[in-house]
Amino acid sequence: MPTRKVMVLCAAVAAAGSGVFAQPPGRGSSPQPILTDLRRDSGQTIAPVFEGWEPNPDGTIGLYFGYMNRNWKEELDIPIGPNNFFSPGPQDRGQPTHFMPRRHKQIFSVAVPKSFPVDQTLVWTLTIRGHTERVPGSLKPEQQIDVSRETASGNERPIIDVGPDLTVGVGQALTLTVNVKDDGIPKPRPPLPGAREPPSVFAGPNVRWSKYRGPGAVAFAQVAVPIVGGKATTTATFAEPGVYLVQALADDGSVLGQSQGQNVPGFSCCWTTGHIKVTVK
Repeated sequence: MPTRKVMVLCAAVAAAGSGVFAQPPGRGSSPQPILTDLRRDSGQTIAPVFEGWEPNPDGTIGLYFGYMNRNWKEELDIPIGPNNFFSPGPQDRGQPTHFMPRRHKQIFSVAVPKSFPVDQTLVWTLTIRGHTERVPGSLKPEQQIDVSRETASGNERPIIDVGPDLTVGVGQALTLTVNVKDDGIPKPRPPLPGAREPPSVFAGPNVRWSKYRGPGAVAFAQVAVPIVGGKATTTATFAEPGVYLVQALADDGSVLGQSQGQNVPGFSCCWTTGHIKVTVK
C-alpha cells in the first residue's frame, strides 16, 4: 500500500474554490511550498492536516486538525478503524468519518494533558482507494497558534450552544437550531463580485451545516445560514437509520472572508464547531 508523508501545515489557509493552498506567514510559521492538484470532481484522496496547538482554559492542550479532500464535488466516508485512526492510544479521537469536498480547516481538536511531551506525536492516519496519508501532531513551540482570539484586532471566536440530542424518523424533516454569541468583530463586509456565498450569509456571522458522522446521506434545506437574533436554523432529512453527528460551524466572517480574498486578519481565528447528536429511527 503506497504511503506518502503529509507536510504539517500550521495555520494553513486554503482558498475555497482554489486548487492551491500554502502556509501564510505568521506566528511560528516558516516558508512552505505551494501544493497544487488537478481539478477533479471525484476519484481523489484525502490528506489529514495538523493545524497547530493552543492551551485550553481547563489546563489541557488542544491539538487542532483539519483535512483536504482533493475532490471538488465528491463527499467521502471513512469509518473509524484501520483506515481512519489515531495512534498511539485510542483510535477514535473525535475525528470526522464524513469528508466534505476541498479544504476544511481546524474542524476538531484533540485534548492532551499539559504534561504531554514536546517530542511526542499524535498521528492521524487516513487510507482511501489504496492510498495512505499520515500527519503528526505535537507541541513544538513553533506550532502554537491563536485559535480563541486574534491578537491584532481583538476578535474572539463565536460561542456556540448546540442544545440537546435529537431523534427523528427516516425521511422526516428535522429542525436544527443552534444558539451563537459573537463579539461583533469583524464588521460585516460586502461580498466580492462573483462571490460563491449569498450576500445575506457573508454580510455577518453565519453557520454552515454538514454531516460529520453517520451511516447515510443527510440533505440540508440550507447549508449556510445567517445568524439572526443569536440563532441559526435549518432542516435536515436523513436517508438511513442510525446515529449521526451533524456539525455546525459558527463563523463570524473570518473563514468566508479569507476564502474570498477579503482583508481579514488572523489565520486561525475566528470560528467554532459544535456537534448535534441525532438518532434516526
